[in-house]
Amino acid sequence: MRLVLGDLIENLRIWVGAALVATVAAVVGAVVACDIQTALAVGGTAGLALYGISGTVILFAAVSTVVVLGSVTNLAVALQQRSYALWQLVGLGPDQVRTVVQVQIALMALLGAAAGSVIAIPLLQPMFAFCFADVPQLRDLTPVYSPAAAMAVIAYVLLTVVVGGTRGARRAGRTPAVQALRDPELPSRGMSAARWITSSVLVLVLFSIVIGLPGKDPDEAATPLMLIGPLSAAVLSALSPVFMAPLLRAWTAVVPASLSGWWHVARQATVHRATQSAAVINPLLLAMSLAGGLYASQSTASSGGTLSAGGVVLLLGGPVALSLTGATVTLFMAGRQRNHEVTLLLVGGGTPTTVVAAAVAEAVMYAVTATILALPTVIATGLAGAWALHVPPSFGLGAVAVVAMAGLVLILCAVVLSAHLALRRNVVRTLAAE
Repeated sequence: MRLVLGDLIENLRIWVGAALVATVAAVVGAVVACDIQTALAVGGTAGLALYGISGTVILFAAVSTVVVLGSVTNLAVALQQRSYALWQLVGLGPDQVRTVVQVQIALMALLGAAAGSVIAIPLLQPMFAFCFADVPQLRDLTPVYSPAAAMAVIAYVLLTVVVGGTRGARRAGRTPAVQALRDPELPSRGMSAARWITSSVLVLVLFSIVIGLPGKDPDEAATPLMLIGPLSAAVLSALSPVFMAPLLRAWTAVVPASLSGWWHVARQATVHRATQSAAVINPLLLAMSLAGGLYASQSTASSGGTLSAGGVVLLLGGPVALSLTGATVTLFMAGRQRNHEVTLLLVGGGTPTTVVAAAVAEAVMYAVTATILALPTVIATGLAGAWALHVPPSFGLGAVAVVAMAGLVLILCAVVLSAHLALRRNVVRTLAAE
């Protein structure tokens, strides 16, 4: 326990980031739990309406929670490979290292989930009032959220984080001692069996949804159409170790190194640490696919109909906020690696202007890559709906653009702030610490 707590304090920036994402996930879970418990309490037509709404919210929230929490948790472990190697050099065995990491993951998840379940309480009534303002039978509902529901939310977040971080904990136990002498950030290790299985199952689910669309009424087809975007994004996230580095390397080559030194620096950094890059890009990809997929499915099924602001917030507010939080927090978690990179750049002759410009370019690379991956998922939603319902397709590209800009602004703020903090550090001391 001394090692567990001591390392948590030493790497507080990493673990607080993971806990913050768990907090947001718990807030999203609390909204879902409140919908279900309120439906049980009110019953009747209002209860049935809430059940229908909560089912869709559960699906969106589940996909975003699994993708974001799993990505952030495994990144938290990947960022500390050198520490795990040092632990083994001073006598800890692989099983002890794995146990310490699992306890750390569980502790941060528990603290974050407990905080989120409490933070959600004052938010539920205003959210109900806003989201159901245009629905007469739900407008005056009082949300119900009991301690039992809060405990269920905490248990769900804890289970998701612990299960999602199991692979990272096992990898921590297998870290070779020689890693203490290597670069603090490992390149991507490639696909695991679990990723192949997960992606295969998701592809089968997507196929079954698409082939089941013909013959449905537009109202019936709207809900399965909504799932095509986020499920496609989940498939791409699972397969990201296969294509993320090649994709980044390919499209960022449009700017030759001879024309822009800072673009070249950012390009090499994002391609080299593909694990961290994927942890930023995948949540942003999911947020765009959720928003664009919702608008594409609804507009196609209703032949151009619009969604109310309350409905969008209820269905997408939590999952999109969780995805954007995950993408942004990831950049703060990797502060030590950024300090190392900035120090080497300064020692090699770079200037503070080069450092900041490279940080801006890095943010643009993350946002553009996520957009490149999100567009096919959203377009596929509109085309599938048009094929099944024999109507003109809608693609929800405006929603993708809005989320992409919001993500770019958040990521830009995070990466530029991290660069400024790194520039304030003493170069000699940073090199000595590494």
